[in-house]
Amino acid sequence: MSIDNPHPVIILIRGLPGSGKSYIAKALLGELGNKTVVMLDPDTTDYKSEDYISHTKTLRLEGVDEALHVYRFLRAKAYKGIADKKIIIWNQPFTNLEIFNKMVTNLNIQANVNQTILPLLVVEVEIENCVAKERVKSRKQSGGHGPSDNTFNRFTNDYRTFAEEGYNTVTVQGEEDVSRSVDRIMKSLNPLL
Repeated sequence: MSIDNPHPVIILIRGLPGSGKSYIAKALLGELGNKTVVMLDPDTTDYKSEDYISHTKTLRLEGVDEALHVYRFLRAKAYKGIADKKIIIWNQPFTNLEIFNKMVTNLNIQANVNQTILPLLVVEVEIENCVAKERVKSRKQSGGHGPSDNTFNRFTNDYRTFAEEGYNTVTVQGEEDVSRSVDRIMKSLNPLL
């Protein structure tokens, strides 16, 4: 599918580590097309790229806490995607509502600066905690990434739906076929395009 969007759109994919967010994001990218989409994911960011190194060098000079460098890098990419009228897929657990609200506010401010609208779709990937934890364990055993047990438990304790916060939300199941999840997301996304 090739989309010439008159305005940017942001899709925030949230869920526990191991819920299937990355698989869904990649499948959605395949559906929407590389030229249309800006893909943001802290787990797949190239931390050795010239772009990232240059960005973090600037942040260090500004005295920005190192813990915020990845977020600031992804946010800068999102801001550019807004200016370029792209579909932005941001894949991250997003467990803290206060931080999430602040991020969405900043993205909307950036849309206003660019004199455009920014429709938002929140995709929540549901999965049983034990299944997600097993997936993370398996991924780490094969050399992949994943949070520590303490971090996973914190995510599990903190995670709740944001649908009641008024966000345009679609829920998908992390254990179902990815194509079914993408179909459900596309049905929610099409009116926003």
